[in-house]
Amino acid sequence: MTTFLTTLPTESGFAAGAVVGDLVFAEADALDVATGRRVPEAGSIAEETRVCLDRLAAVLAEAGCGLADLAKVNCYLATNDDRTEFWATWDAIFADIDVSVVRITQHGGVAGEARVLLDAVARKR
Repeated sequence: MTTFLTTLPTESGFAAGAVVGDLVFAEADALDVATGRRVPEAGSIAEETRVCLDRLAAVLAEAGCGLADLAKVNCYLATNDDRTEFWATWDAIFADIDVSVVRITQHGGVAGEARVLLDAVARKR
């Protein structure tokens, strides 16, 4: 059985996550659902990365887990020029979280004004 997570709908109006067994599939961006534009607090790549991770954490919390339960994250950037700032922000946020997450970071194909998109899999404990 699949349970859809509705805490934060995506720009397309779909659920931002789903629970299948003990796996949680979630996505996060920094777009305003009503306008499809980037939220004001996502001015820099660092800020946008933080917004995305905060939103990802909220979706995971709805499923009963958190960032420490991540197993895999596909990170998409609108441009490769943002990679260094994205990685630095990611590393700072995860510095105090005990998790060994498999991560891939690639660029291209991010919707609308988004510059960062996270596509994650976590495991409920």
